[in-house]
Amino acid sequence: MVVLFFVVLVLFSLVKTKIVHYSSLCYSPLTYLAALQLERIWVRNEAFGWSRFALGILGNIIALVVIAVPFIGMDIEKLRELLAGDPFAQANLGAEVDWTGLEAIAGLVLLGSLTAAHFLHGAKRYRSSLVVIFGGSALFITTTLFFFIRNIEAYSQRAAITFFEERQGERCYVTTKGYKSYAPWFYARTSQTMPPEEVLFRGPVDRPVYLSCKITSVDEVIALGTFSEIGRNNGFVFFKRDP
Repeated sequence: MVVLFFVVLVLFSLVKTKIVHYSSLCYSPLTYLAALQLERIWVRNEAFGWSRFALGILGNIIALVVIAVPFIGMDIEKLRELLAGDPFAQANLGAEVDWTGLEAIAGLVLLGSLTAAHFLHGAKRYRSSLVVIFGGSALFITTTLFFFIRNIEAYSQRAAITFFEERQGERCYVTTKGYKSYAPWFYARTSQTMPPEEVLFRGPVDRPVYLSCKITSVDEVIALGTFSEIGRNNGFVFFKRDP
């Protein structure tokens, strides 16, 4: 299992073609090796060993990042300066997101869990330490989703999602260019069979065609010569083609 894990990890770190179904082969040996470690701690009541330090280092880094993110979000202009070379990311940061600082609770939950587990391990209460880690991790994931998912979505795709939702009930085609997304299908709720891309972009159509692209792909859409811009928001630009 160790050999399988490292062969897959190294191989798919080197090759340019990234196929998720193949690289996910890491999950099987990784899960097996983790189960062996858990069995050693729980059944034999042995110390964590090297995994204690790996867990502590990685866990604390994650916790500190999660604690810092809300406060970075409150002063987004400093982050915007760091992304000067990425116009799409800069435009994303223009989204209206309300950070309160309470989001840091998620990171504090993880930090507190790791600290408690550390002291329990030091007292040789290995099983209790394991329970605290698992319970704290579950609570951390839940609180992170609760506090962060909506804010992150606002930066990453809310403008496009809102655009697609506005097309609900309208007899039209909705598509994207320059990036792939399920969002047009799910949020616009179009049930018609979509014509090929070439037809949508240049061929004859029987209804309006709405298109969403990133700000970095605007020139490509304009070059088609068939679409007119109808709006832009947070890094996304929206076009319409009349039949």
